[in-house]
Amino acid sequence: MDKELQERIISSIPRDIPKSLVIVLWDFVLLGLIAFLFGVFKLDPLRAWQTFLINFLFWSGISLSGIVFAATFQVTDARWGRSVKRLMEGMGFFLPVSFVLFLILFLGRDVIFPWIAHPAVGKEKWLSIPFLFSRDAVGLILLYGLSLAFLYFSLKPDLALARGGAGNSLEAKRVKSQKVLSVISPVLLIVYAVIFTLIAFDLVMSLDPHWYSSLFGGYFFIGNLYVGLASITIIAVIIRKYYELEDVITIDVLHNLGKLTLAFCLLSMDFFWSQFLVIWYGNLPEETSFIIKRGMEAPWAKISWSVLIICFIWPFLVMLSRKVKRNPKTLSALCGVIIAGMWMERYLLIVPSLWKGDTAPFGILEILITLGFFAGFVLTYLCFVKRFPLLPVTDPLLKKED
Repeated sequence: MDKELQERIISSIPRDIPKSLVIVLWDFVLLGLIAFLFGVFKLDPLRAWQTFLINFLFWSGISLSGIVFAATFQVTDARWGRSVKRLMEGMGFFLPVSFVLFLILFLGRDVIFPWIAHPAVGKEKWLSIPFLFSRDAVGLILLYGLSLAFLYFSLKPDLALARGGAGNSLEAKRVKSQKVLSVISPVLLIVYAVIFTLIAFDLVMSLDPHWYSSLFGGYFFIGNLYVGLASITIIAVIIRKYYELEDVITIDVLHNLGKLTLAFCLLSMDFFWSQFLVIWYGNLPEETSFIIKRGMEAPWAKISWSVLIICFIWPFLVMLSRKVKRNPKTLSALCGVIIAGMWMERYLLIVPSLWKGDTAPFGILEILITLGFFAGFVLTYLCFVKRFPLLPVTDPLLKKED
């Protein structure tokens, strides 16, 4: 890596974050908390808790997707994405908050899970509160622990350099960290797939305890990676401009992120179609009820078609254009639409299983709670931006020109 660029990255730590931005974000967090508490104790506990569950899964999935892609780059020795690898890792700073949110979810168990009041015949042992939360907690501790360990060893040599380390000592730390990362990364990828399949079954599929799909777990965690890529792309566009890193996070890098996003758009759509086709062909009542409610019944049918167009069809058609993928503004705008669409997709997976009203529950309560989660995620990312190198400056695969 160019020494001048390396010194510029290291000397900029700690970075100044606009105080006005931090204040606004904390205001959103406070508003979201007030809205959630108002919903739980005054307005409608179900609306508050189901929105909490949607956002917990959505933002936790985005946070983990950054670590998963960073680990994937580590396993494959990908050179083109080295300049955005650290930006991906920064998304993992939300994970400790995510685990606290999971513990808070336990307080809403009686509102969220219908099988507590009406046990599912034949599934009583599996769908029981102590067992469900215990296995999910153990799984998240393992997954989050591996993710934070990955972060630690990835950041360690860069922090040593920032503190004035040099010579053989720094090189030894770098080599040791790379060896540890080479061991952690493939394990992390496998554990992610297993644990988030379990989370999908326990926190989403169990809301409709008589419906099941063996493919649903894969569809769910692939969707996390899709929306995570869209988030990574927006972060890369903002960081490269605000911190003048256009010479490292080049247009070619953004183009590659766009192509990868297109690939995961197709992969997510393929998982959706594979699941739908099997359910339609089998025509079993315990499988089709989930699809019929969302695809044919009001008020969910219109939302389902909107999600299909916004998340899959429209991004696929637009991202076929090379110009769109090489223009930071159009690419980031498209990714913003994908993020909003995927939030609605998570909404559609959860809410119809719980809500019995004639209209879809979406108003100021859901907006404020979601803004609170969004602001919390951004605040944790700003903590990373302020204190850590934005590039993996000691990584031998990082070059000034990708």
